[in-house]
Amino acid sequence: MLVFLAVAFGIIAMLSNAFANTFSQPLAKKLGTIPTLFLRGITVCLILGVISIPSLYRLANIHYALFALLLGVAGYFPAQAFTHGVKVSRVGIIAPIAGCSTLVTVLLAATFLHAPIEPLQWAAIILVLIANIGVSVNIKSLRESSFLQLASGIPFAFMTAIGWGLFFFALVYPTRHIGPWLSAFLVELGLTLTAGVHLLISKQGVPIKHAFSKPVMMNGICIATGTAAFVFGVSRYNAGIVASLNTATALPSVLLAAYYFKERLSRVEIVAAATMIVGVVLVSAP
Repeated sequence: MLVFLAVAFGIIAMLSNAFANTFSQPLAKKLGTIPTLFLRGITVCLILGVISIPSLYRLANIHYALFALLLGVAGYFPAQAFTHGVKVSRVGIIAPIAGCSTLVTVLLAATFLHAPIEPLQWAAIILVLIANIGVSVNIKSLRESSFLQLASGIPFAFMTAIGWGLFFFALVYPTRHIGPWLSAFLVELGLTLTAGVHLLISKQGVPIKHAFSKPVMMNGICIATGTAAFVFGVSRYNAGIVASLNTATALPSVLLAAYYFKERLSRVEIVAAATMIVGVVLVSAP
């Protein structure tokens, strides 16, 4: 039952983040990377702020509250790297590589948190990682692979993978001490404030009129849902399973991009999608 719930919350987080990742592209192209992060953060903070009201008494645990806030500041940088990556490249390329952050998170959770991962679930996680990588690699010619095209945004995807891997692991600690809702709110508040400061420093101006436009608010709602599902899942259930599914956004991101942006699926991407489905099924096996 606990494994089932871990998988359920992991899938909710995965799908929510996939929608947010996919629709970050048109927002970033229209508004710019930094304004997108700041404006959608307003919606995210409003939603999570309301949800976290019953948990405000936990602010007495000031050390972990400050840790969550500072973690949000640090989390701004991989979020910026990802948003800029999808702005200059394909969602179907950047999202799979960024999804490899799973490996970092799961290994850290297994090592330091002693989160139990069964051999079959390790195999499933490896399948998900292979599917993530397979989506962005041209097997016929490595020279044509997106990994080797420096102008394709791939360096930003790798920065995102490392940053998110560390971020999602570190988020477990404040979540377990001040609760999932307050942790989620403080993290997103730290990220949004950092984006706002960055806007002021860069003197880009704040297009505040877009803050409550439908695309920005829907993007924020998706992020708030994904964040809430993740922090609740890792606080109550298997952190490794929740984290691995949360960051396995390649398949839904690729499919959404193919549907909405007409990004054509190659045979490799279709095989990778099937592989990821198998991985998700296996990771939920008792």
